[in-house]
Amino acid sequence: IAVNSVKLQHILAAIPLLVNAQAEDKNLAEDEPMAVALGYKENSTEVDSQQYPNHDDAQLCSGCSLYVASADAWGGCAIFPGKLVAADGWCTAYAARPS
Repeated sequence: IAVNSVKLQHILAAIPLLVNAQAEDKNLAEDEPMAVALGYKENSTEVDSQQYPNHDDAQLCSGCSLYVASADAWGGCAIFPGKLVAADGWCTAYAARPS
Protein backbone atom coordinates (compact mmCIF):
# COMPACT_ATOMS: atom_id res chain seq x y z
CA ILE A 1 0.00 0.00 0.00
CA ALA A 2 1.52 3.27 -1.05
CA VAL A 3 1.04 6.03 1.52
CA ASN A 4 1.72 9.68 0.91
CA SER A 5 4.48 10.64 3.38
CA VAL A 6 2.61 13.80 4.45
CA LYS A 7 -0.53 11.79 5.21
CA LEU A 8 1.54 9.21 7.10
CA GLN A 9 3.07 11.99 9.20
CA HIS A 10 -0.43 13.22 10.10
CA ILE A 11 -1.55 9.70 10.99
CA LEU A 12 1.52 9.08 13.13
CA ALA A 13 1.09 12.43 14.88
CA ALA A 14 -2.54 11.57 15.76
CA ILE A 15 -1.79 8.14 17.24
CA PRO A 16 -1.06 9.31 20.80
CA LEU A 17 -4.28 11.33 20.79
CA LEU A 18 -6.35 8.43 19.53
CA VAL A 19 -4.73 5.90 21.83
CA ASN A 20 -5.06 8.07 24.93
CA ALA A 21 -8.63 9.15 24.16
CA GLN A 22 -10.05 6.61 26.58
CA ALA A 23 -8.40 5.91 29.91
CA GLU A 24 -9.86 2.41 30.24
CA ASP A 25 -8.92 0.71 26.99
CA LYS A 26 -10.07 -2.88 26.56
CA ASN A 27 -8.30 -5.65 24.68
CA LEU A 28 -9.65 -6.05 21.16
CA ALA A 29 -11.49 -9.36 20.71
CA GLU A 30 -10.96 -11.22 17.44
CA ASP A 31 -14.74 -11.56 17.00
CA GLU A 32 -15.52 -7.83 17.14
CA PRO A 33 -16.91 -6.62 13.77
CA MET A 34 -14.01 -4.27 12.93
CA ALA A 35 -11.47 -6.94 13.95
CA VAL A 36 -13.20 -9.51 11.73
CA ALA A 37 -13.36 -7.04 8.83
CA LEU A 38 -9.58 -6.48 9.05
CA GLY A 39 -8.66 -10.12 9.71
CA TYR A 40 -7.21 -9.28 13.15
CA LYS A 41 -5.56 -12.12 15.06
CA GLU A 42 -3.91 -11.83 18.49
CA ASN A 43 -1.16 -14.14 17.24
CA SER A 44 0.24 -13.41 13.78
CA THR A 45 1.09 -17.09 13.25
CA GLU A 46 -2.64 -17.94 13.36
CA VAL A 47 -3.55 -15.84 10.30
CA ASP A 48 -5.17 -17.86 7.48
CA SER A 49 -2.53 -17.74 4.72
CA GLN A 50 -5.06 -18.74 2.06
CA GLN A 51 -7.35 -15.86 2.95
CA TYR A 52 -4.44 -13.42 3.40
CA PRO A 53 -1.68 -14.58 1.00
CA ASN A 54 0.40 -11.40 1.49
CA HIS A 55 0.65 -11.96 5.24
CA ASP A 56 4.04 -12.83 6.73
CA ASP A 57 4.40 -14.24 10.27
CA ALA A 58 7.07 -11.61 10.93
CA GLN A 59 4.50 -8.82 10.44
CA LEU A 60 3.50 -8.03 14.02
CA CYS A 61 1.47 -5.20 15.48
CA SER A 62 4.57 -4.25 17.48
CA GLY A 63 6.37 -3.50 14.18
CA CYS A 64 3.46 -1.55 12.66
CA SER A 65 3.53 2.24 12.32
CA LEU A 66 -0.04 2.38 13.70
CA TYR A 67 0.89 0.64 16.97
CA VAL A 68 1.73 2.45 20.22
CA ALA A 69 3.57 0.22 22.68
CA SER A 70 2.67 0.01 26.35
CA ALA A 71 4.26 -1.66 29.36
CA ASP A 72 2.85 -5.10 28.59
CA ALA A 73 2.07 -7.31 25.60
CA TRP A 74 -0.81 -5.07 24.48
CA GLY A 75 -0.73 -1.58 23.01
CA GLY A 76 -2.86 1.02 21.30
CA CYS A 77 -3.67 1.15 17.61
CA ALA A 78 -4.93 4.07 15.53
CA ILE A 79 -7.23 1.69 13.63
CA PHE A 80 -8.99 0.50 16.79
CA PRO A 81 -9.43 3.58 19.06
CA GLY A 82 -10.25 2.71 22.65
CA LYS A 83 -8.98 -0.85 22.20
CA LEU A 84 -5.66 -2.53 22.85
CA VAL A 85 -4.16 -4.94 20.34
CA ALA A 86 -1.69 -7.74 21.00
CA ALA A 87 1.95 -6.88 20.27
CA ASP A 88 2.21 -10.26 18.50
CA GLY A 89 -1.02 -9.65 16.56
CA TRP A 90 -1.70 -8.74 12.94
CA CYS A 91 -4.42 -7.25 10.72
CA THR A 92 -4.72 -6.18 7.09
CA ALA A 93 -3.99 -2.55 8.03
CA TYR A 94 -0.41 -3.55 8.89
CA ALA A 95 2.04 -0.88 7.72
CA ALA A 96 5.70 -1.51 8.50
CA ARG A 97 7.23 1.08 10.77
CA PRO A 98 9.69 3.20 8.75
CA SER A 99 13.35 2.40 9.41
